[in-house]
Amino acid sequence: MKGFLFIVFISTGVALGNAQMMTKPLTFAESALNRGLPADTSVKKHSPKKATIMSAVVPGLGQFYNEKYWKIGVIYVGGGLLAWYFKRNTDSLNSYQKAYLKRIDTASATIDDRYYYLSDESVLANRNFRRRSRDFAILGFIGLYALQIIDANVDAHLREFDINKDLSMKISPQLMGLATPQRNFGLSVKLRF
Repeated sequence: MKGFLFIVFISTGVALGNAQMMTKPLTFAESALNRGLPADTSVKKHSPKKATIMSAVVPGLGQFYNEKYWKIGVIYVGGGLLAWYFKRNTDSLNSYQKAYLKRIDTASATIDDRYYYLSDESVLANRNFRRRSRDFAILGFIGLYALQIIDANVDAHLREFDINKDLSMKISPQLMGLATPQRNFGLSVKLRF
């Protein structure tokens, strides 16, 4: 049984490997012919460079160029949430910073009346936590900006990727060695593309 499975896996791997080696990328004219268009029609080629530049200049513009409109909403909702998180943590950071500065001031007239119920260590710990959270929001902005540029570029590259309607794989059992007394069982893999 182990030998049979080994042969099945090897034959499947060889068949898939040969199928991958036999294909060649289509030119733009061949791709147009496969879609039923004449080869000399002026089909405007989609430019990944243009999508990348547009997305770098204005976030979401590359997705608009790629006609992936729903991604624009995701980008701006994510940016809005990060902006809210940034503002919330910046305001809290400033509040804790003022309270901490009042506490370390040696003049008797400066009294912290906002966080009077917290110790000095707690005010300092809260200030550091809010600073770290604000910094994570800034990193989130940078990450979202980079991610939407990469998404626009990859989407533009995949726009020309043509999936043939006739793409199929058929696996069927096969009986080999009918003319010999010893018969072998196997699998036949047929790829059509």
